[in-house]
Amino acid sequence: RVFSAITLIAGIWFFVSPWVYGSDAHGVAFNNWIAAVLIVWFAVARVVRPAYSTALCWANIVMGIWVFCSPWIYGYAGFSVDRFINSLVIGFVVFVCAVISLRISAPRLPSNETLAART
Repeated sequence: RVFSAITLIAGIWFFVSPWVYGSDAHGVAFNNWIAAVLIVWFAVARVVRPAYSTALCWANIVMGIWVFCSPWIYGYAGFSVDRFINSLVIGFVVFVCAVISLRISAPRLPSNETLAART
């Protein structure tokens, strides 16, 4: 839940960051808003519906990669350093939190020692 909370905060920040950086009038701001809504939705859904946590972690892994790569996809990597760094940091945080959450919540296979003890 801690990593879902961190992801939630990162998503909320990514949503409001176009206004903070003064880029809300640019068409690229829609990338922030749509990606942020999905990140927040996946984080909240992971807390509310833990049965789907593996799929939701994978979804946020994809979102983290998308946010990280978006400065190059939309071409603002070279002229907006603050938004560039913001996207890199948020993408990295979402990705890392999702990977850690996935490792924590993924179903565990029995080890060879456990299997040998059962026979």
